[in-house]
Amino acid sequence: MTESSDPLAVQLARLEERMKTMQAEYKTDIARLAEDAAKRDAEAAKRDAEAAKRETRLILAMAGFIAVAVAILSFTG
Repeated sequence: MTESSDPLAVQLARLEERMKTMQAEYKTDIARLAEDAAKRDAEAAKRDAEAAKRETRLILAMAGFIAVAVAILSFTG
């Protein structure tokens, strides 16, 4: 009786092969998830930078309005 004719050995070999296949799939999935997470992080950083620029422009505009108001009040007062 050879090892390949032993049903348990055949079943074990199939299970080991399936396990290796699943591990390879999991590694691929993990790599894909890591790539997606990196893309999301980059997009979030870009949105945050744009929001910071917008906030800075808003603050400068408000400071300009206050300066104009102070100038008007100082000339009329």
